[in-house]
Amino acid sequence: RTTAHPNPWPLRNLIKPGTLTVGITAKTPPGSFTNKKGEFDGSRIQLWKIMAKDLGVKLEFVRLDWPGILPGLAANKFDMACEGASYSNVRLKSPDFLLTRPIITNASIGIVRKDGGIKSWKDADGKRLGGVRGEHYYVKAKQVVKDPSGLIDMPGRPEAVMALLNRQMDVFAVDMNKGRQLLVDHPRSSELMMIGPPLDLLLGGMCVNKREPALLMAANLLLTNYRVDGTIAKLEMEYYGTD
Repeated sequence: RTTAHPNPWPLRNLIKPGTLTVGITAKTPPGSFTNKKGEFDGSRIQLWKIMAKDLGVKLEFVRLDWPGILPGLAANKFDMACEGASYSNVRLKSPDFLLTRPIITNASIGIVRKDGGIKSWKDADGKRLGGVRGEHYYVKAKQVVKDPSGLIDMPGRPEAVMALLNRQMDVFAVDMNKGRQLLVDHPRSSELMMIGPPLDLLLGGMCVNKREPALLMAANLLLTNYRVDGTIAKLEMEYYGTD
Protein backbone atom coordinates (compact mmCIF):
# COMPACT_ATOMS: atom_id res chain seq x y z
CA ARG A 1 0.00 0.00 0.00
CA THR A 2 1.09 3.63 -0.41
CA THR A 3 2.43 5.60 2.55
CA ALA A 4 1.15 9.00 3.70
CA HIS A 5 3.65 11.86 3.69
CA PRO A 6 3.82 15.56 4.61
CA ASN A 7 3.06 18.17 1.95
CA PRO A 8 5.04 20.34 1.89
CA TRP A 9 7.87 18.03 2.90
CA PRO A 10 10.31 19.77 5.31
CA LEU A 11 13.34 20.14 3.01
CA ARG A 12 15.77 22.67 4.48
CA ASN A 13 18.80 22.27 2.22
CA LEU A 14 17.43 22.84 -1.28
CA ILE A 15 19.58 24.93 -3.62
CA LYS A 16 16.71 27.40 -3.82
CA PRO A 17 14.25 27.37 -0.90
CA GLY A 18 10.88 26.02 -2.04
CA THR A 19 12.22 24.87 -5.44
CA LEU A 20 13.43 21.45 -6.59
CA THR A 21 16.29 22.09 -9.04
CA VAL A 22 16.89 19.11 -11.35
CA GLY A 23 19.79 18.57 -13.74
CA ILE A 24 18.79 16.87 -17.03
CA THR A 25 20.38 16.17 -20.40
CA ALA A 26 17.17 16.37 -22.49
CA LYS A 27 19.06 13.99 -24.83
CA THR A 28 17.85 10.60 -23.61
CA PRO A 29 14.41 10.01 -25.14
CA PRO A 30 11.95 8.80 -24.08
CA GLY A 31 13.09 9.55 -20.55
CA SER A 32 14.22 13.12 -21.13
CA PHE A 33 14.05 15.13 -24.36
CA THR A 34 12.84 18.37 -25.94
CA ASN A 35 9.53 17.91 -27.76
CA LYS A 36 8.28 19.64 -30.93
CA LYS A 37 6.92 22.51 -28.84
CA GLY A 38 10.39 23.20 -27.45
CA GLU A 39 9.37 21.90 -24.01
CA PHE A 40 11.17 19.39 -21.83
CA ASP A 41 9.27 16.10 -21.96
CA GLY A 42 9.68 12.41 -21.22
CA SER A 43 8.82 9.79 -18.62
CA ARG A 44 11.37 11.13 -16.13
CA ILE A 45 10.38 14.74 -16.74
CA GLN A 46 6.77 13.90 -15.96
CA LEU A 47 7.81 11.85 -12.92
CA TRP A 48 9.77 14.81 -11.52
CA LYS A 49 6.75 17.05 -12.06
CA ILE A 50 4.59 14.67 -10.03
CA MET A 51 7.28 14.38 -7.36
CA ALA A 52 7.67 18.16 -7.02
CA LYS A 53 3.90 18.51 -6.59
CA ASP A 54 3.87 15.83 -3.88
CA LEU A 55 6.83 17.49 -2.14
CA GLY A 56 4.99 20.80 -2.19
CA VAL A 57 7.76 22.64 -4.08
CA LYS A 58 8.25 24.39 -7.41
CA LEU A 59 10.28 22.66 -10.13
CA GLU A 60 13.17 24.02 -12.18
CA PHE A 61 15.17 22.09 -14.80
CA VAL A 62 18.81 22.79 -15.67
CA ARG A 63 19.94 21.31 -18.99
CA LEU A 64 23.53 20.17 -19.54
CA ASP A 65 25.41 17.26 -21.12
CA TRP A 66 25.89 14.04 -19.16
CA PRO A 67 29.61 14.58 -18.36
CA GLY A 68 28.56 17.63 -16.32
CA ILE A 69 25.68 16.00 -14.40
CA LEU A 70 27.49 14.21 -11.57
CA PRO A 71 30.15 16.93 -11.17
CA GLY A 72 27.29 19.45 -11.06
CA LEU A 73 25.68 17.55 -8.19
CA ALA A 74 29.00 17.46 -6.35
CA ALA A 75 29.38 21.20 -6.91
CA ASN A 76 25.93 21.85 -5.37
CA LYS A 77 24.41 23.19 -8.61
CA PHE A 78 21.17 21.22 -8.33
CA ASP A 79 19.19 19.00 -5.94
CA MET A 80 18.50 15.96 -8.13
CA ALA A 81 19.58 14.57 -11.49
CA CYS A 82 19.98 11.39 -13.56
CA GLU A 83 17.11 9.91 -15.56
CA GLY A 84 18.35 6.50 -14.37
CA ALA A 85 22.01 6.32 -13.31
CA SER A 86 23.22 2.73 -13.29
CA TYR A 87 24.27 1.31 -9.95
CA SER A 88 27.94 0.44 -9.47
CA ASN A 89 30.05 -0.09 -6.38
CA VAL A 90 31.86 3.17 -7.11
CA ARG A 91 28.65 5.18 -7.46
CA LEU A 92 26.96 3.58 -4.44
CA LYS A 93 29.98 4.49 -2.27
CA SER A 94 30.51 7.91 -3.84
CA PRO A 95 30.98 10.80 -1.39
CA ASP A 96 29.72 13.21 -4.07
CA PHE A 97 26.05 12.16 -4.45
CA LEU A 98 23.38 9.76 -3.22
CA LEU A 99 21.36 7.22 -5.24
CA THR A 100 17.65 6.55 -4.82
CA ARG A 101 15.99 3.15 -4.83
CA PRO A 102 15.92 1.56 -8.31
CA ILE A 103 13.48 2.95 -10.86
CA ILE A 104 14.70 0.98 -13.88
CA THR A 105 16.44 -2.22 -14.99
CA ASN A 106 18.80 -2.09 -17.90
CA ALA A 107 21.76 -3.71 -19.66
CA SER A 108 24.80 -2.67 -21.71
CA ILE A 109 24.56 -3.43 -25.45
CA GLY A 110 25.95 -2.07 -28.71
CA ILE A 111 24.40 -0.35 -31.72
CA VAL A 112 26.09 -0.84 -35.10
CA ARG A 113 25.44 -0.19 -38.77
CA LYS A 114 23.82 -3.11 -40.53
CA ASP A 115 26.42 -2.94 -43.29
CA GLY A 116 29.34 -2.89 -40.86
CA GLY A 117 29.80 -6.65 -40.63
CA ILE A 118 29.52 -6.66 -36.81
CA LYS A 119 26.99 -9.20 -35.52
CA SER A 120 28.07 -9.56 -31.86
CA TRP A 121 30.58 -8.20 -29.35
CA LYS A 122 33.12 -10.78 -30.54
CA ASP A 123 33.13 -9.06 -33.94
CA ALA A 124 33.86 -5.68 -32.30
CA ASP A 125 37.47 -6.52 -31.40
CA GLY A 126 39.84 -4.16 -33.19
CA LYS A 127 37.01 -1.84 -34.27
CA ARG A 128 36.38 1.81 -33.39
CA LEU A 129 34.37 1.94 -30.19
CA GLY A 130 32.39 4.98 -29.09
CA GLY A 131 30.00 6.11 -26.39
CA VAL A 132 28.93 8.97 -24.17
CA ARG A 133 31.79 10.08 -21.98
CA GLY A 134 31.31 8.86 -18.41
CA GLU A 135 28.40 6.48 -19.09
CA HIS A 136 28.67 3.04 -17.50
CA TYR A 137 27.79 1.27 -20.75
CA TYR A 138 30.76 2.81 -22.54
CA VAL A 139 33.10 1.99 -19.65
CA LYS A 140 31.87 -1.62 -19.65
CA ALA A 141 32.34 -1.97 -23.42
CA LYS A 142 35.93 -0.74 -23.11
CA GLN A 143 36.58 -3.69 -20.81
CA VAL A 144 35.16 -6.16 -23.33
CA VAL A 145 36.33 -4.96 -26.75
CA LYS A 146 39.91 -6.07 -27.34
CA ASP A 147 42.42 -3.72 -28.95
CA PRO A 148 39.95 -1.13 -30.32
CA SER A 149 41.38 0.83 -33.23
CA GLY A 150 39.96 4.01 -31.72
CA LEU A 151 37.93 5.28 -28.76
CA ILE A 152 35.40 7.97 -29.68
CA ASP A 153 34.19 9.98 -26.66
CA MET A 154 30.94 11.88 -27.28
CA PRO A 155 29.09 14.47 -25.15
CA GLY A 156 25.63 12.97 -25.77
CA ARG A 157 23.72 10.21 -27.52
CA PRO A 158 22.50 12.22 -30.53
CA GLU A 159 26.12 13.09 -31.34
CA ALA A 160 27.16 9.45 -30.87
CA VAL A 161 24.45 8.17 -33.24
CA MET A 162 25.48 10.72 -35.86
CA ALA A 163 29.13 9.65 -35.53
CA LEU A 164 28.06 6.02 -36.00
CA LEU A 165 26.00 6.81 -39.09
CA ASN A 166 28.84 8.94 -40.49
CA ARG A 167 31.25 6.01 -40.01
CA GLN A 168 33.41 7.79 -37.45
CA MET A 169 32.82 4.84 -35.11
CA ASP A 170 31.88 1.20 -35.64
CA VAL A 171 30.14 0.39 -32.35
CA PHE A 172 28.12 2.71 -30.13
CA ALA A 173 27.98 1.37 -26.56
CA VAL A 174 24.66 2.31 -24.96
CA ASP A 175 21.99 0.93 -22.64
CA MET A 176 19.39 -1.52 -23.91
CA ASN A 177 16.37 0.69 -23.18
CA LYS A 178 17.70 3.70 -25.06
CA GLY A 179 19.11 1.52 -27.81
CA ARG A 180 15.75 -0.15 -28.37
CA GLN A 181 14.04 3.23 -28.51
CA LEU A 182 16.65 4.48 -30.96
CA LEU A 183 15.84 1.63 -33.33
CA VAL A 184 12.18 2.67 -33.24
CA ASP A 185 12.35 6.46 -33.35
CA HIS A 186 15.45 7.49 -35.31
CA PRO A 187 14.72 8.53 -38.91
CA ARG A 188 17.61 6.35 -40.11
CA SER A 189 16.88 3.41 -37.82
CA SER A 190 16.64 1.06 -40.82
CA GLU A 191 20.44 1.39 -41.17
CA LEU A 192 21.10 0.30 -37.58
CA MET A 193 20.89 -2.85 -35.47
CA MET A 194 21.54 -3.95 -31.89
CA ILE A 195 24.29 -6.41 -30.96
CA GLY A 196 24.74 -8.54 -27.87
CA PRO A 197 24.87 -10.48 -25.74
CA PRO A 198 24.12 -7.93 -22.99
CA LEU A 199 27.33 -7.22 -21.11
CA ASP A 200 25.63 -6.91 -17.71
CA LEU A 201 22.30 -6.47 -15.95
CA LEU A 202 21.88 -3.10 -14.28
CA LEU A 203 19.68 -1.32 -11.79
CA GLY A 204 19.34 2.45 -12.10
CA GLY A 205 18.14 5.22 -9.81
CA MET A 206 17.95 8.99 -9.56
CA CYS A 207 20.86 10.96 -8.09
CA VAL A 208 20.42 13.22 -5.06
CA ASN A 209 22.60 16.02 -3.72
CA LYS A 210 24.73 14.64 -0.87
CA ARG A 211 23.84 17.68 1.28
CA GLU A 212 20.16 16.71 1.21
CA PRO A 213 19.65 13.29 2.87
CA ALA A 214 16.08 14.33 3.73
CA LEU A 215 15.40 14.63 -0.02
CA LEU A 216 16.74 11.09 -0.53
CA MET A 217 14.31 9.82 2.13
CA ALA A 218 11.44 11.72 0.52
CA ALA A 219 12.31 10.52 -2.99
CA ASN A 220 12.55 6.89 -1.89
CA LEU A 221 9.16 7.03 -0.17
CA LEU A 222 7.50 8.69 -3.15
CA LEU A 223 9.11 6.33 -5.67
CA THR A 224 7.80 3.41 -3.62
CA ASN A 225 4.32 4.96 -3.69
CA TYR A 226 4.57 5.48 -7.45
CA ARG A 227 5.58 1.86 -7.96
CA VAL A 228 2.68 0.65 -5.80
CA ASP A 229 -0.03 2.90 -7.25
CA GLY A 230 1.03 2.31 -10.87
CA THR A 231 2.31 5.83 -11.63
CA ILE A 232 5.71 4.64 -12.84
CA ALA A 233 4.27 1.77 -14.89
CA LYS A 234 1.80 4.15 -16.54
CA LEU A 235 4.54 6.58 -17.53
CA GLU A 236 6.79 3.78 -18.80
CA MET A 237 3.98 2.36 -20.93
CA GLU A 238 3.20 5.81 -22.33
CA TYR A 239 6.78 6.70 -23.27
CA TYR A 240 8.63 3.35 -23.58
CA GLY A 241 5.81 1.05 -24.60
CA THR A 242 6.69 -1.32 -21.74
CA ASP A 243 6.54 -1.19 -17.94
